[in-house]
Amino acid sequence: MDTQQMEQMGQFRITVWEEENFQGKRCEFMLECPNIMERGFRKIRSLKVECGPWVGYEYPEYQGQQFILEKGDYPCYQAWSGNSGYRTEHLLSFRPIKCANHSDSKITLFECEDFNGRKFEMCDDYPSLQAMGWCNKEVPFN
Repeated sequence: MDTQQMEQMGQFRITVWEEENFQGKRCEFMLECPNIMERGFRKIRSLKVECGPWVGYEYPEYQGQQFILEKGDYPCYQAWSGNSGYRTEHLLSFRPIKCANHSDSKITLFECEDFNGRKFEMCDDYPSLQAMGWCNKEVPFN
């Protein structure tokens, strides 16, 4: 299923609130929003991602710190900013992450620096590198 088909079928959906804990003004979106203030909001302080991955931005027009938003509830800024040293208490723009065909995606891991040692090409989900025999050494991600 391509991105256009996902949009037509409503595969992207996010609901935002102006205040923490799903309080205050509320609006549902299925498409990007470059500036929430143009919709009569002062800011976004809580949200629920119902379908598709999204990215939220600190400032309008997709500027500033970015936060990846997967399906789930985000009652306050700590829920989307996690343990990062950078904290913003609101979001002002967001858009769905329209991915390429993942069957074409891949990553190659090398055992040592400068692309030396064992290598392994991954094009699927792997929950554990240790289970794949990469347990004795760190795998550098350069």
